[in-house]
Order: sequence, then structure tokens, then C-alpha cells
Amino acid sequence: MSLLIAKSGKPHTIRKQLILPAVEEILKTVLHKSLFDILKRIPLSINIVQRRIDEMSSDVESFLCNYLRTTHFSIRLDESTLPGNAVLLLAYVRFVMGEEIHEELLFAKTLKTDTKDGVPAMVGRYRGFISHLKRIVPEVECLDEDIQTYVQHLMVLPDDFKFRFEDMLSMEIPLWIINPFNETKVDNVILQEELFELSINEELKVTFKRGYQKFWLQAEIPEKYSGLWGIVQKLLIAFPSSYLVEKSFSAVINLLTKKEAD
Repeated sequence: MSLLIAKSGKPHTIRKQLILPAVEEILKTVLHKSLFDILKRIPLSINIVQRRIDEMSSDVESFLCNYLRTTHFSIRLDESTLPGNAVLLLAYVRFVMGEEIHEELLFAKTLKTDTKDGVPAMVGRYRGFISHLKRIVPEVECLDEDIQTYVQHLMVLPDDFKFRFEDMLSMEIPLWIINPFNETKVDNVILQEELFELSINEELKVTFKRGYQKFWLQAEIPEKYSGLWGIVQKLLIAFPSSYLVEKSFSAVINLLTKKEAD
């Protein structure tokens, strides 16, 4: 039950608002059991639930950190404004484990700053705007020196972002990753040998029908084609999704809002 409460992302008070009433209804309607004798044996006090969630969290954190020491992973950092102008920083990691790509929360920290200086808020406003910047800026009519200053800052942003993300913009995905069974040549002799051996592996060729990502995540790939896997793995984990980050921010804000309401 503590695990279900933790997964729900709801305040611990949900145990009284939903879980215990649900258990009570099941006992009464389905099993026709005495409510008092059974419910009093269910340890769901707020201290017990908190302790068990903390213990589970510690176990998960320890396992995750130990595993990340043995594998490649990518990390996504994102910040959001909380009630009271506090700033929360979340870090998610993306990695391969058990023939699947996993994304997990690495840590959540409250930054020792706030949004009163306007910088974090400005970062948020720029999202989704950069792609249209070059189209919009030439249409801006400068009416005074202040507007001119803002326009100059906006005009240098595309070059700044291009510099910061140069490695991603220049990234080339080899064609053999998309389809390793086409006639593809690579310059590296070792990779060429592995690619040839892979291309004549009829058993693996059958599994390619499930898609190139599922294909490369097979346990057999790293074992037999370590050179190819070293390149593929880095590309598969390169782009953590934003879904879990946004979901986490929403959960934190909901918890804080509920706490203030109580």
C-alpha cells in the first residue's frame, strides 16, 4: 500500500481519503468480514507510510547509482518555478538495461535562488520561441533604445544556441543503424567485419521486423558486436524525453498546493 501511495504522487492523506475506505468497502461487501479486527491490523499511519516510502526510495537510489557506474547514460536537467518563487531542479537519466531503454529520476533539488531576478522565468519564455526567432526579429520595429537592446539580445540567441548545441547539430546517424542489413560500408575495419557478420545472421534478421530500436536492444548485440553497439548505444540514449520531467513538476506542485490547502 505504501508503494501504491508513492506511485500515485498524492499526499499521504490519500490513505484515509481513498485506500482505507476502499479496503473497508471490499471487506464489507465482498468478503463479509469484520471491519474493525482487520483494519486495525493494517499499519498505515502517516509515520509508517513515510518511513516505508523513504526506505524504498533509498533502495531505488542506491541501485540506480550503482548501475549508472557500469553503463553509459544521458542526463536531462530542467528547472521550474514553484509557489513562492522557489526554483526546483530535476535531473533525469536515460540508459539501457534489460533490452529496454529506461528513464529514471536521478535527483530533485531546490535551487538556492528564486525567480525574482527574472532569469529562470526568461529561460522558460524562450522555449518554443527560438525556432521562430529569425522570422520574427526582422519584423520588429525599434521605437526606442530599450527595444533596440532587447532586439540585439534576441538576434544573437540563435548563434548562441547553435554554439551550445553544436555537437547535437553536427551529429550524423550512420545508415547502418537504421538498417544494418543493407549493403553498407564503414571506414573502420573492425566495424566493417562486425557489420558483415551481423548482416548474414539470419536469426537476427528476423527480429529486425520489430524495428531498429528493438533490434539493437537485444542482449546478443553487445555480446557479439561490441564495436557497433558502442556507437548505437550512445545514440539510443542521447535524447531523454521531457514527459517525465513535466509529470514530476506537476506532481510536486500538486503536493505543495494540497499541503497549503490543508
